[in-house]
Amino acid sequence: MNSANTFRRALRRASSHRALAFALAGLALATATAHAQTSTAPVNLDLGAVLATGTADTALLASTPGTAPNEAPSLTPLHSTQPTSVVSKKTIENQLIGTQSFADIAKLTPSVSAISPNGPGLQEANGPTIRGFSDGQYNVTFDGIPFGDSNDFTHHSTSFFTASQIGQTIVDRGPGTAETVGDATFGGTISLRTIDPAATRTFTPYGEWGSYDTNLGGIRYDTGSIQSANGTAAVVDAEHIQSNGGLTFTGQERTNFFGKIVIPVGDNTTVTLMTDYQKLYQNFATGTTSDQIGYYGPSYSNSSDPTQQNYYKYNADHIVTDMNYIDVQSNFGDGWLYDGKIYTYGYYHHGLNGADANGQGLPGQPLPAGAVPNLVAYTPTGAAVTGVPGQQMKMDYRSVGTIQRLQKDFDWGDIKTGLWFDHQVNTRFQQEVILNSGNVPNYLANGTAPTIDRLQYNQLYTFQPYGQVDYKPIDGLTLTAGLKYAFFKRALKAPFNQTTQSPQGFEHNYDKMLPSFEAKYDVNPNLSVYGQAAEGFLAPNLNTFYTNQITFNSVKPENTVNLQAGFAYQGPHLAMGGDIYHIHFQNYINHTGSGTNKIFYNQGGVIYRGIEGDTTYSFDNGLSLFVNAGYNQAYQTSTNLNITQAPQFTSNFGAIYDKNGIYASVMDQWTGGEYSGTTGIGAYANSPAGGKSPGGWYNPYNVVNLAAGYTFNHLSPNLSQIKVKLNVNNITNQKQAIFDNGTDAAGQTWYYVLGGTSAFVSLSVPINF
Repeated sequence: MNSANTFRRALRRASSHRALAFALAGLALATATAHAQTSTAPVNLDLGAVLATGTADTALLASTPGTAPNEAPSLTPLHSTQPTSVVSKKTIENQLIGTQSFADIAKLTPSVSAISPNGPGLQEANGPTIRGFSDGQYNVTFDGIPFGDSNDFTHHSTSFFTASQIGQTIVDRGPGTAETVGDATFGGTISLRTIDPAATRTFTPYGEWGSYDTNLGGIRYDTGSIQSANGTAAVVDAEHIQSNGGLTFTGQERTNFFGKIVIPVGDNTTVTLMTDYQKLYQNFATGTTSDQIGYYGPSYSNSSDPTQQNYYKYNADHIVTDMNYIDVQSNFGDGWLYDGKIYTYGYYHHGLNGADANGQGLPGQPLPAGAVPNLVAYTPTGAAVTGVPGQQMKMDYRSVGTIQRLQKDFDWGDIKTGLWFDHQVNTRFQQEVILNSGNVPNYLANGTAPTIDRLQYNQLYTFQPYGQVDYKPIDGLTLTAGLKYAFFKRALKAPFNQTTQSPQGFEHNYDKMLPSFEAKYDVNPNLSVYGQAAEGFLAPNLNTFYTNQITFNSVKPENTVNLQAGFAYQGPHLAMGGDIYHIHFQNYINHTGSGTNKIFYNQGGVIYRGIEGDTTYSFDNGLSLFVNAGYNQAYQTSTNLNITQAPQFTSNFGAIYDKNGIYASVMDQWTGGEYSGTTGIGAYANSPAGGKSPGGWYNPYNVVNLAAGYTFNHLSPNLSQIKVKLNVNNITNQKQAIFDNGTDAAGQTWYYVLGGTSAFVSLSVPINF
């Protein structure tokens, strides 16, 4: 069946208020064509994004070394209309190492926590969480494009791109305005912006070496502005990372290619083309039981024994990703601005894992009750033999979509309209196999058929048109009112549905109108205050279809009502921001029954509330002091129980010295008061790694990181900024347990432990010619 026709019929069947949605969409496209005209104004827009930091004067402060806005690890923009923090390229380059992911970058901002148990960026991060909202409950965007897995909206921190290609990271702790698009505006947005071509032609080899036999090598080439091509500029970056990881036999190897070209067309239009490709192999860690940590030590994970389920080659991911887009930005004149993007991205994941990888207990001890033995009987040819049980999986998906934005400026403000459409096709497969026999199917005991856990062909359609008005009744005051229509369609076709393992097919549409209102007042050029009232949206997870009771599934989308207020200040010596928030998460999805007989329903909600802030003060001698923090509460309204994996507070504080080519920083990162719903976790309180207290709470923990670098400026006309840097992470060698990653088949809790001290040296040599 033609997918486009299916989508159109689905829209016609929806409720009557969709007429407004199509009116907004039609306006976005029709006016883009009708109002095209010649103008001499330059093109300089990124509609729907938070990039600037205020007026021209404050933007100059942010680009001037030694000022507080320039040195701040986390900066609140002056034009914020919701709690927002920006992490600059300068901070990413100077304070982090090249293997670290967007999760580590986001952790520099208030109320964000993330865990990297295998070393910095060397395993997919658990999280990050934003105010207690977990991955899958917020957006991550790449140059404005929302991306992620369609089944549960989660993201893969080691896939798609590396830290070298991230030019700026913006963490919006709220649903945004009407023009903020994505499947999970529910809990906020982590917006990743790619690097731009440099102004001059530069060839830059770079490398990094350090703990866990980590090696990183890359080459970046910037064309500079090519005058014979109307100022066209491009950047290409190729990078290879290889590491053994901080845990036993948990290596990672990835190769990445990134390219971006910016083409001016006349005086009023810019065309940008971007492509990114990555190939990744990694051995992952599922976690370690308290007994294993006590026996083997806190760095234990996989083994080198092919007769064990936790043999590293049996627990491996092969992942290939790509992302590509074409973006056209144009100034039509008379106040008309246009930004249109067409994109596609793909994720191809083939992997293996042991059936119960770390569930076998200790050598010489009886197998824990319920654990899966390392050797099981199977019948490939009718004769029973033994082998190591495990699973073989595949998850392949591709998204194709477009984001179209149009803006008309008036003396009194502006009108914005646009739409986002995305279609993702997702194949999910998992089968029981015998790992030491070439991954042959693990036949049932009677030898009749192999066990297939799931085989699904899923489709996801998302359509979000919006309209927004920014009204400026007096100087300094902007009132923003917007309305977005969120339409979401799931289509499941499963020869073997997950959990039920039976043929099932189902389609369902979800939709909601999402209003938003923001008020911002510029008290003076350096100080602004704001308030926001807005709704966020999250469509049900695909797992609500994993039941024999699927026809009774009538859950409503989860949504949030956000009330937030805050301020931002930027001056030469002081940059600060702060906010308070109250969020009511409604239509919390729960279920009755178990296994194939689950029935999902909406139950009550969750209250999130707290206070956040960041401050940086810079002295004239090159020294800056900084602190940011968030105090957060998250509890269910029906039970008053705390939400799991939601730290009660986070904080980053320390000092930076930046002068005469020297950049040095020390940062103490705190995370604490995290509740776990895992039964019996108090039993881990007395283990060698520590970290738990009775009653189901993790103790607070902190990690102190040091970075120090020197830039050799202007050694010669062609060598202008050679840079060497040392990073030492967790200098106090903390090794307590900080997270439980579920349980093994016997019910033993799997823990992640802080990885101890690590050190890395990096070098980059820009060559100008």
